[in-house]
Amino acid sequence: MSIFDPVYRQKNIGGQIARTLFHIGQAVKGMFWDKSRLEHLTPAQVKSLLFINYTRRDAITIGNMAKYLTCTPATASGVIDSLEKKGLIMRSRDPDDRRRVHLSLTPEGARVAGEVENIGNEIEEIIASFSPEEQIMLERLLVNIAEKLMEKGLISSSDICTDCCFFKKDSNRGNLKPHYCENLHIMLSEEDTCKECPHHKKTYN
Repeated sequence: MSIFDPVYRQKNIGGQIARTLFHIGQAVKGMFWDKSRLEHLTPAQVKSLLFINYTRRDAITIGNMAKYLTCTPATASGVIDSLEKKGLIMRSRDPDDRRRVHLSLTPEGARVAGEVENIGNEIEEIIASFSPEEQIMLERLLVNIAEKLMEKGLISSSDICTDCCFFKKDSNRGNLKPHYCENLHIMLSEEDTCKECPHHKKTYN
């Protein structure tokens, strides 16, 4: 029983769908390779630049990057070292906790991130050709598949705060950081809530 067996797929629609999703995944990998080559980077380095650019500052850790890249912390640390040598990222110590190291993009790193961030536009253009009803149905089905894969620990969740079950809006109204995260026990600014967090857990209320 294999999704790569054409005879099996002819008799099992689930196998056919799984094979199609596999091909889509291969296409996305190819898109990353094409963009990476233009900037003389590896796909992992490109993904890391996008992770740093779009993730909330307090959540940019080696551990979270390893989850994002689906690799070990040691491998993620190696990717960070290579990007630092290329002058694309920089490390800085947290003034409130010298044990914590923050990662941020250099101006050149921000330029490269801007050049490669349109990966996936080809897929979005195809989806845009579907009817609104088809897009809604497709999104629901793919989210359902993603959630099942998360339960198996095969992919990790990451999104902005506004629809996270841990997010408490305006817990301290009038403050520069008016919002609160019940999971990490930290206050958040408006800018923070517009960045992705690997600890995100969708609310269904």
